Amino acid sequence: MLYADGDYFSRYTSQAAAVKTQKETPTVLIAEDSRDGREMLQVLLGLKGYAVLTVGDGKSAVEVALESLPDLILLDLELPGLDGLSVARKLRCHSNCEKVPIIILSGHDPMEHKQSALDAGCTDYLLKPVDFRKLDEILEHEVPL
Repeated sequence: MLYADGDYFSRYTSQAAAVKTQKETPTVLIAEDSRDGREMLQVLLGLKGYAVLTVGDGKSAVEVALESLPDLILLDLELPGLDGLSVARKLRCHSNCEKVPIIILSGHDPMEHKQSALDAGCTDYLLKPVDFRKLDEILEHEVPL
């Protein structure tokens, strides 16, 4: 499993190269400001066989996504720096990321925020705490192993 958050960001460059050489394995970028949330998703996806990158803020999410070109992004709605919707909009402006599935993770009521997420270019919206069966369905559909 790979880290790209906080003090670990400087180690990211060499790790991204390792992910690119193992591109048969789908890569998921987790952008979540909660360390516990990142680690839980990282362990879950790693056990399923996905290569995992993690970041804790919006600016890093954009940088890592553009550098590593993940197969799917799990994106917290409320991130420090750039919020999730701003991250999604920035990524959709780049041809390399315009088709990458972006799944918003949020504790906010989907009735109020889901349409904004879809308008920003997100593929789906998952309410926290994450329903792991729904996450499995999304993974199977978007980035099957």
